[in-house]
Amino acid sequence: MSTCQQLANIIGGEVITAAPVCVVQRLRRINASILGRRTRSPLALPFALSFENNRNGRTLNLGETVILQKEINPFISALRKRRITVTAVHNHWLFEEPRLMYMHWENVGNPFVFARNSFEAAKEVGIL
Repeated sequence: MSTCQQLANIIGGEVITAAPVCVVQRLRRINASILGRRTRSPLALPFALSFENNRNGRTLNLGETVILQKEINPFISALRKRRITVTAVHNHWLFEEPRLMYMHWENVGNPFVFARNSFEAAKEVGIL
């Protein structure tokens, strides 16, 4: 089994691409609409992680998820407790229901620890 598939398995997701960067994703279960149309688009409902190795063996680890407003502060706290840096909270869409926000987080280090910590933080606050 590839390293990228092992990382996808941690979050119960799938490999989106394995090269040149490993990207894994699963969709959040949010009943959402944009412009009055129901959406299940991975652009609207992602929980996604990417892992990019460099020459010294440390990996740049990035995360992004769709998040409801009431979930933002608990998820930030759960990530910070795991020493993961939250870098952004913003919107992507207009005219969506419910209000969908997006959070980004990052670190440099072991990709398996990052994937497990990201998943555990999401489970802790009930977003996965």
